[in-house]
Amino acid sequence: MVITSKDNEIIKSIRKLKDKKYRDEKNEFIIEGIKIIEEAIEENVVIKKIVVCDECAANLPQELLYKIAKFDVIYVPEKIFKIITDVNNPQGILAVVEKNNNKDIDYKADFILVLDNIQDPGNMGTILRTADSINLKQIIVAKGSSDCYNPKVVRSTMGAIFRVNVIECDLVKTLKELKKHRIKILST
Repeated sequence: MVITSKDNEIIKSIRKLKDKKYRDEKNEFIIEGIKIIEEAIEENVVIKKIVVCDECAANLPQELLYKIAKFDVIYVPEKIFKIITDVNNPQGILAVVEKNNNKDIDYKADFILVLDNIQDPGNMGTILRTADSINLKQIIVAKGSSDCYNPKVVRSTMGAIFRVNVIECDLVKTLKELKKHRIKILST
């Protein structure tokens, strides 16, 4: 499919995903760039749409173009792509993917990381990436922290967002639940 108008409903919907409220409402977020889209495909993430910049398609790896052919792919001119991208120097490909819907805490886990009041999106992404590197499978994030599906956070996770279950919660209630399950709480 080729879309040439910024007023197209699909383009408008993708643009709205820059807003947390809309991401939460639609249960979707944007990933952007060759590597993270390849990781999403490898991790079997639910990919709703892939948007490719027409003028940039020739620069994308041929192997990636074969991989994305089975998805709903939309081609747009560069001027439209620049409207929906969140990156200064885009690679010419982005995707709309479904958020992880597992919001249940695994109380049997050996270790549960709880984050409170992390405001910087880059720091949040780095923490998620670090947790993934030590094979941590879930992170509890207190409401009021930086949104884990913010485009800057997603970029800085470098794909960890697909492997770590992020559970947003009310911190006080969750800490009480953790104590009920005899989980030792340490803070720093």
